Amino acid sequence: MPLSLLEAKAGEVMSSPPVVIGESTPLKEAAQLMITNRIGCLPVVDEQGKMTGVVTERTFQVQIAGVKPSSAYSHDRRVLEELYVAGPDRIGDVQEAFVASHREPVSEAMLESPPTVTKETPLWQVADQLLKTHMSHLVVVQDGKPIGVIARHDLLRAYATQ
Repeated sequence: MPLSLLEAKAGEVMSSPPVVIGESTPLKEAAQLMITNRIGCLPVVDEQGKMTGVVTERTFQVQIAGVKPSSAYSHDRRVLEELYVAGPDRIGDVQEAFVASHREPVSEAMLESPPTVTKETPLWQVADQLLKTHMSHLVVVQDGKPIGVIARHDLLRAYATQ
């Protein structure tokens, strides 16, 4: 690996400024924002701009699968199981649960207190942290506020341009 890449810092390869959302933003709006901006991670911030969590593509995979990482069964999953047992008469309940999940605030589905880095974090540590945490993005913070995002693709770009 070229020496300059070993010396590179997170701040040199991060995407900045990050697109952020508030804790009360509906999940559907967050998904639309991610698609519009072609991004896979949205830092979630409180009223003071401090990061409280992240919404990623995985957040929506979890929503579609009907489970939450912290629990075996969500309400939506239970509704689906009840529909399977009760039959087609319960299809309205499933549709209602699906529509309700679109209005759910991101604070209900976000990953709270995700791992972060600073703009001075060496790039090799960023890569190591992405590998260890099985995440595809890390938020770069300064004083608790998001100032950038590093995706696996940013590491690929850094490697390819060296």
